[in-house]
Amino acid sequence: MAFNPEELVTLTNHGAMKLGSAVARVMVLPLDERKRATIVRKGKPATLKFERIKDLAAEWAKQLVTSE
Repeated sequence: MAFNPEELVTLTNHGAMKLGSAVARVMVLPLDERKRATIVRKGKPATLKFERIKDLAAEWAKQLVTSE
């Protein structure tokens, strides 16, 4: 499933932002906060928990490396 990094989402306890920014912010949170992080979006799936956020961060980082 493809996710748009420009999609507007809400990062719980941090407010509204673009999905790419939310994923980046989650990855720099302290470990205990990171594991509780949830991104809420209008699309399916409606919520992204840490495991999916971590996968997205890795996927997008890999795309950056291969495009350089």
